[in-house]
Amino acid sequence: MTKFWIACAALVACLGVVTPSRAQVVFSDNFDSENGGVGVLNYTGFAAWTVSNGSVDLAGNGFFDFFPGNGLYLDLDGTTGDAGVITSTPIALAPTSYLLEFDLGTISSGNTMTVSLGAAYSEVFSEASAGTSPTFNKITRTINVPSLSALPLVFDHQGGDNNGLFIDNVRISRVPEPTTVLLAAIGIVGVISRRHFANNSA
Repeated sequence: MTKFWIACAALVACLGVVTPSRAQVVFSDNFDSENGGVGVLNYTGFAAWTVSNGSVDLAGNGFFDFFPGNGLYLDLDGTTGDAGVITSTPIALAPTSYLLEFDLGTISSGNTMTVSLGAAYSEVFSEASAGTSPTFNKITRTINVPSLSALPLVFDHQGGDNNGLFIDNVRISRVPEPTTVLLAAIGIVGVISRRHFANNSA
């Protein structure tokens, strides 16, 4: 067996035993610990968020529980007739790729919200993207952060009919990168294969 094929076999072995680094969660909130686990209308006492406009309702656990079995979650269009804007505490982010995940649900139509992470990401969502009671739909987006930053995550709901889009299980995690060993193995095979094909073509 030539060195080229030995190197290829070694790379395959590496692929079988070396897994990517585990995702590093940099922000996570399922709202279950808010208000002692009890739902309430027009909630403002968040640990990691600020209600910067309008109002939001803390629902679930038997309180206006449109998505039972999910603990507490947020109705972003609170009961004041003025939809809410919630802004997280700034999240420290390195210049790399991140995975934004959250559960999105609805019980009505005609609602939209803008989700943003500083200047790195902004997208408008409507009930077309949401699951309907009693099931949430999981939203997943990859976000590339170009430079070292501390960015707030914002959910900005538009409208004011008291029944808006619901969110739960918000999480931002760093996208796993290949391990150093795997990258080294790929580099070695690249060098050997170049020599192999150069020698065979001579």
